[in-house]
Amino acid sequence: MWKVSKATGHRFGSAVGPSAMTAVVLFWVILQGAGWALVYYPHLPGGFTYSAGINPAAYSPAAEALYVSFVTLGTLGFGDVVATDPWIRLASPAEALTVFALLTAALTWFTQIYPPLSRRRSLALEIKGLADIGYAGHLDSLDPVTASRVLDALTAKVATVRIDFTQYPEGFYFQEEDPTLSLARQLPYLLKLRDAAIEHKELDVQLSGEQLAKALVQLTNKLKKDFLASGDDPGKVIAAYAAAHGQNPRS
Repeated sequence: MWKVSKATGHRFGSAVGPSAMTAVVLFWVILQGAGWALVYYPHLPGGFTYSAGINPAAYSPAAEALYVSFVTLGTLGFGDVVATDPWIRLASPAEALTVFALLTAALTWFTQIYPPLSRRRSLALEIKGLADIGYAGHLDSLDPVTASRVLDALTAKVATVRIDFTQYPEGFYFQEEDPTLSLARQLPYLLKLRDAAIEHKELDVQLSGEQLAKALVQLTNKLKKDFLASGDDPGKVIAAYAAAHGQNPRS
């Protein structure tokens, strides 16, 4: 879905991530239904009783197995087809329980993806704020302790985003429609801030700049390895990241 969106100029925008996750959940449901249908298939029609007016011979065993499976999976309980085989009577409630586990897993997955997205957007806004006031250009005029504290905070947040991409890789495919919230657009400014810090006259600021540089290398290595497969240095990887999300990198 991401490749199709890119091929159309990110026409689907921010809908790609949620749509892909929804498609995965639907695929889980289909696999569950088809898998349990294979359990029921050998026992049809002899292992079931049918309500009056239903002729099992009128339906193919495969279609009937899918019907029984998805009715059970949906916990509809129509009662028109009831298992009489002892093992199948045990299998039916087991299948119904799997749907609750499936729904729990899906809801947990959906709720867990948004905190990492919020952290990413928060970092993008913070970088934008620093870029708007030209923070890198004023670094020499700032108190070294204050400058180091700002750089260290940014380093910690970059490291957190890198961990988020490891634990929640699907978050990469959530594209931001608002450029101010797009880390792909705002991230290049950290390279400028890194260079200004490393060239600073105070050792504390230099060390903070080195820490930021290492965090950026770790983040871009993660992006290159798992998502982009392009770029030889952090600057090129970040540019590829921005291009992949349809953003113009901020200088």
